[in-house]
Amino acid sequence: MSPVNTLANHPYPTIGTWNLTTLHNCSFHNSFHDWLDISSFMQQMAEDYPDIVRVVRIGRTAEGRDIVGLDIGTRERNKKGKPKNWRKHRTVIQGAQHAREWIATSTALYFAHSLLVNKKERGSMVKLLERMDFTIIPVPNPDGYVYTWEHERLWYKNRQDVVGGGTRCKGLDLNRNWGYEWQPGSDHKVCAEWYPGEHAFEALETRAISSYLKWTPNIRAFIDLRSYGQLIMHPFSHSCKVHAKDEENLIEAGLGMAKALTKRHGTHMIAGSLCEKLYSAGGNVIDWVYAEAKVSVAYSVMLRDTGTYGFLLPATMIRPVGEETADMVAYLAKWIKTRHP
Repeated sequence: MSPVNTLANHPYPTIGTWNLTTLHNCSFHNSFHDWLDISSFMQQMAEDYPDIVRVVRIGRTAEGRDIVGLDIGTRERNKKGKPKNWRKHRTVIQGAQHAREWIATSTALYFAHSLLVNKKERGSMVKLLERMDFTIIPVPNPDGYVYTWEHERLWYKNRQDVVGGGTRCKGLDLNRNWGYEWQPGSDHKVCAEWYPGEHAFEALETRAISSYLKWTPNIRAFIDLRSYGQLIMHPFSHSCKVHAKDEENLIEAGLGMAKALTKRHGTHMIAGSLCEKLYSAGGNVIDWVYAEAKVSVAYSVMLRDTGTYGFLLPATMIRPVGEETADMVAYLAKWIKTRHP
């Protein structure tokens, strides 16, 4: 494996390319970007805003790429100017687990950028940092994402070797590999897009991110960005007969999120439980986050559209989807504050 595949060894030749002082005049959000461009963009955020942004290396993939997040938050300082050991509530936002869902990654990056720009700029979300910290994981599936750029645009899974029934294939479905109500797949489906692996957390990506979520304190909310379908869904995925104990709150917040997202561009969203609005499947990330990591506010959000472009959403949609999704997150942060002041 070439060492340039790892984030740590990449020289970041494009650091400083983008104007991060503005959302509207930053050319980064005019197009989709490959993994190295995204890595450089994230690194530049940390370079330009060192008091607010920290790059967090969460784990490593089968092909040797780093799984990277952005830790974004303000810190109280003592009289000597050093940060105090004080943490606010945290929201974790994850981009495309399924490699082909590029808009999920672009939206995660747009929202991260919105947290940094001056509060006077339209669309700035910097005020959210007064009451909450954020972890943004734009590319939880780096190997799969790179494969969609270099080989197959609609690739779905990760890229680690899997074997079942004497058959060897590449990749498993990350969003069926989490360890709550994980369900095994048939051996003959080892090459299928939805193959969940031989056991829960077989994927290096789910293992690494789950460890980060389990050991990071004060996580109050988790949002898994996906495409497509325009849905805001709460647990559970594994069964339509089992209901979250906080379901009334999740329904209330979900409906409010849908309304907030609709306001800016009129995008219609439907809210409800994942199983009822999509399908029943075990090993889903929001089921695990809610039931095992004990994060009481967990959603899977299907971004635009409803099928006209599907996974091939044009780059002209990046900004409007980013803007309306930021409005949705802002609503959720306010909703959480009213219940956990």
